[in-house]
Amino acid sequence: MSSTVAFHPRFARAFLIVFASMLASLAISLTPIVLDISGEEVVYAREFVSLKASFREMEEGKVERIDDAAHMDVAIGMFYPRVRLIGVRLPREESPFIPYLERATTLMENALLDSDVFLSFDAFRYDSDSNYLSYLWFPYELEGTEVMISANLLLVMNGLCDYVPETNFKGKLHEYMEQAKHYAKINRIGIWSEDENPETSLEARIHTSEKMASKRTLSITVTGDFDTAYSGYIDIQRSYPNTKIRQEIRGTIPHVHVIELDETWDKACFNLTVRVYTKSKGKDMTVTARINNKLLASSSTGPYSPDRVLLFLLSAQYSLD
Repeated sequence: MSSTVAFHPRFARAFLIVFASMLASLAISLTPIVLDISGEEVVYAREFVSLKASFREMEEGKVERIDDAAHMDVAIGMFYPRVRLIGVRLPREESPFIPYLERATTLMENALLDSDVFLSFDAFRYDSDSNYLSYLWFPYELEGTEVMISANLLLVMNGLCDYVPETNFKGKLHEYMEQAKHYAKINRIGIWSEDENPETSLEARIHTSEKMASKRTLSITVTGDFDTAYSGYIDIQRSYPNTKIRQEIRGTIPHVHVIELDETWDKACFNLTVRVYTKSKGKDMTVTARINNKLLASSSTGPYSPDRVLLFLLSAQYSLD
């Protein structure tokens, strides 16, 4: 009798553990669907199809160039940010992961290049390299209806990258990105089919100012001959309180570099120097400085400066009014 009584609690506890495991498994189970992207079949989840509705604020743009699967240039009107896909970490370029890198880039080129896309955001919009941190969505006809597919989730679910949260702050798609990663890992898809764990690329840290709170943005836009490489620096300083910000910049045209300023810069007089060099002479390049989209200065290469642009403002000032 005593043995029977002792058995039941142990049995009940074991049953609860198994039941909890089943619930956990069901909680992250996904319904896979197959998408055809330019003749390549990839997997996506039906649960992800309606996620675009989670974002009230979206920006529409066109993908102009793809550096790799996680980094691309998107034209948003006259704004040309370099976009980095939130949470996407590509494997490092080494064996045996090179084929997955190549497949990821090809997939993004087929799905996105020269196409209209939508961008949504979490609480942070830029990283310290001035990349635009985004979830990127593209239209796809599924069963006779146009839906929006997340490029971020597509890469993760097909095992073409790892998912690494940008901060301790859990973004709007965090749980779904985790589910996509879990699906790829348990099914040994892509990079997870290899015996060794992939070392993923390091990315720049995010800016700590929140997207909706930052109303003081200095932007340096570099336009001109497409794909022209350049480098240079931005230097902004004031006398009271004595503060200097210097940022080295480099990239390829077109690109936007962003420095977020805090409230101590309001109505303060400052000096601004921007110097940009093209990697080769004879290329057209225009450098434009704005604060909160208000024009400060603009200059271009010319006969006397065929490979450089210098902007210099003395005792400039701005106000949020």
